[in-house]
Amino acid sequence: MTTSRRASSGLFTLAAIVTSVAALYVAREILLPFALAVLLSFLLAPLADRLEARGVWRVPAVVTVVSIAVTCLGLLGWIVTSQLIELSGNMEKYRANIVAKVREISNQSSIFSGVTKTIEQIREEVVGPDAAGDEIAADNIPSGDAEQPLPSRGRSARPTASRLGEFQQTELPPVRVVALPPSPLSQVQAWLGPLVAPLTAAGMVVVLVLFMLLQREDQRNRLIRLFGVANIHATTEALTDVVERVSQYLRMQFLINAGYGLSAGLGLSIIGVPSAIMFGVLCFALRFLPYIGPWIAAAMPLAVSAAVSEGWTQPLIVIGMFIVLELIVNNVAEPLLYGSSIGVSGIGVIVAAIFWTWIWGPVGLVMAMPLTVCLVVMARYIPALRFVAILLGDQPSLTTEERIYQRMLAFDEEEVQELAAAHLADHNPTEFYDDVLLPALRLAERDRHAGFLTEEQEDAVQEAARDLISQLPTDGRYEDYREPGTRALCIPLRDEADKTAALMLQKLLGIHGVELRASAVGALTSELVESVESMEVDLVIVSVLPPLASRDSRLLCRKLRSRYPTLPIIVGYWDAQASPESRRLLSAKADGEIVTSLAEAVERSRAIASRKTKAVPAPHFREASTPTSVKVE
Repeated sequence: MTTSRRASSGLFTLAAIVTSVAALYVAREILLPFALAVLLSFLLAPLADRLEARGVWRVPAVVTVVSIAVTCLGLLGWIVTSQLIELSGNMEKYRANIVAKVREISNQSSIFSGVTKTIEQIREEVVGPDAAGDEIAADNIPSGDAEQPLPSRGRSARPTASRLGEFQQTELPPVRVVALPPSPLSQVQAWLGPLVAPLTAAGMVVVLVLFMLLQREDQRNRLIRLFGVANIHATTEALTDVVERVSQYLRMQFLINAGYGLSAGLGLSIIGVPSAIMFGVLCFALRFLPYIGPWIAAAMPLAVSAAVSEGWTQPLIVIGMFIVLELIVNNVAEPLLYGSSIGVSGIGVIVAAIFWTWIWGPVGLVMAMPLTVCLVVMARYIPALRFVAILLGDQPSLTTEERIYQRMLAFDEEEVQELAAAHLADHNPTEFYDDVLLPALRLAERDRHAGFLTEEQEDAVQEAARDLISQLPTDGRYEDYREPGTRALCIPLRDEADKTAALMLQKLLGIHGVELRASAVGALTSELVESVESMEVDLVIVSVLPPLASRDSRLLCRKLRSRYPTLPIIVGYWDAQASPESRRLLSAKADGEIVTSLAEAVERSRAIASRKTKAVPAPHFREASTPTSVKVE
């Protein structure tokens, strides 16, 4: 039943995705203005909020912000159009430079001429020079010289060649073609026809932006209602995350691109490239296109510079200027202004650019990143779309402990060592044990109890973990602390995983003067209880790696407490993420102090050792009295 439900759920999700993609493609004429309006509202909403915070009413504030935005866009469009017309009119002056540079390039590119000559020689050898000459002669034969039979239609035969020649020699009166003047309506249609669709779309976008800004709280409430009041917490978090990420991304991208365009326009003007203002505006606009935008923005002024300049100095300066701008923007401005990540991985950016370009064309390429950010953030809160966040998000696909455990299962000890070294570059050994190695062992224990691991894999995991423990340095955070003479016994409760955790604790406590010995796995409870007295230990630590064996821990702790009422007992339940229910259950069944991390166990052991040292001198181990039935390592 469960398998069939999962299959039906997967099919439903797939059908929903296919339907959504088809709807995006078919209804692009309607959805594209709506998407543009949403993104513009994200960009303009903070400005409207600031005006309202200064006491301006909502309607005047929204109208003012939208009017300024539309005016700026119209002004930039007018500047680009006028300078483009001026540049196209002046290109006739630069024809000589263009022809000279093309000839120079063609003369210097001997390799291309050699390739062309080789291709022509191969064609002559394959086809033959006679065949090539025949093709040219056939092309030059006039069509009137060939005599072809003409079909007859009853008694009336078509003219023969001689009669046709006589007919052709007859002079015909010239035909005069008179063009009727176009009507005023047709002239208006010819002028406004290409502008109707863009103006209509722009008008729709402006109207939608006005209403979205005027009723933004109402739109938010409607979205919350759409996803359900029962999910109001998750929906609120999702909307907040989307608004913050997209608004920040659009604002920062606008500022970066505006600075880029201003710098490019100013630099081109200083260099002497014509229409520098137009190229600056185009650099600002084209940089919204991911990856290809900066290349297109640099190619156009470079081509114009090569056409208008006498030599190659100016084009080389233009290339150098754009390289410097890109280095500054990519390595300084973007990391400084973007701050936190937008939530999309590198491959996600490429996939998003391809997908939205296929769906909505060039405008979709401009909107690819904001739309993908919205999709990835929403996918984190919608279980059916979680795969989108995994595939396109910037979060690691596997955590460090999962990667280490996976490489242990693959018997790849070399990569295990590399992953451990990479984590230890920024963390100390105690944090590595608690945050990485113990969680990896918990994953192994979960799979072992579920019957997923073979005996060879179980041994490989424990062996790789112990190799890491033996090679890692001790944690030197408490090197100034020494409490000599303190002895402790660590009892692995059940299996080798508990013993591996005990070895971690043994290495961490060694630097603090606490001599920890770990008993063998599988020793009887009565033998362990007797060994505490014979070894004269000051502290007992029970090592338990989840899942918890409640019966064994309860029996051992009760016997230890019954036999040694004043002996400090620590139960190390190595799961820092344990639920409160697990902690309460463990506390109720254990007669010792509960710790859930190695760091906490070290702190408690230090505190117990300090109290013991101040109270009485520390006794020594009596090796001769150690029971032979209990193996101590």
